[in-house]
Amino acid sequence: MKAFKAKVIKIEGNRVALDRSCFFPRGGGQVADTGFIENVKVVDVIKDDEGVVWHVLEAEAPFKDGQEVSGVIDWDKRFRTMRLHSAAHIVYYMMIEVFGSQCSPPSSGIVDHLKDRSDYIFPEGIDKEKLKQVEMMANRFIGRNSPIKTWTDENGVRHWLVEGLPEMRCGGTHVKNTLEIGMIKVERGKKPGAGKERIEITLVD
Repeated sequence: MKAFKAKVIKIEGNRVALDRSCFFPRGGGQVADTGFIENVKVVDVIKDDEGVVWHVLEAEAPFKDGQEVSGVIDWDKRFRTMRLHSAAHIVYYMMIEVFGSQCSPPSSGIVDHLKDRSDYIFPEGIDKEKLKQVEMMANRFIGRNSPIKTWTDENGVRHWLVEGLPEMRCGGTHVKNTLEIGMIKVERGKKPGAGKERIEITLVD
């Protein structure tokens, strides 16, 4: 979904809550969608402790309670983020396969439309040749044209799965097929601290 209609249910300054929305609120390491509600730019989207999704506008909200509005997300940004998020899961499993006990799962990470950044625990440092192997294996896997499935279970937990890899819990947005990801580049980023390595993923196109 790229566009939708909704009703305003709450306004606080430059923040607006709607009765429905396809804007993704930032969380779980994924940045928020941006876009427009009517002609007002949405610069951030957050979910508060009570579960209310707030659309943060670049200016004070010109709307009224109960008003019907149209929303549209920045699809180019969302789609690139989806591609990178799905790629990050595939690279994670390739990292574990290539490096084994040398590395531990990411301690932190963030994905946006530019790149995915994941900080792995690497007590012994990283072998750059093996990292190139990870990139090669990930691109080969992406080229398999495999469906990517996401669903919500009875407890409200979101899951991610692609044939050939273990299931993973993830509440983010993803593409529906590995081919949609396209070719990726896997590189070592700026070292985040002792015993850690930052792995960065970018899209080739």
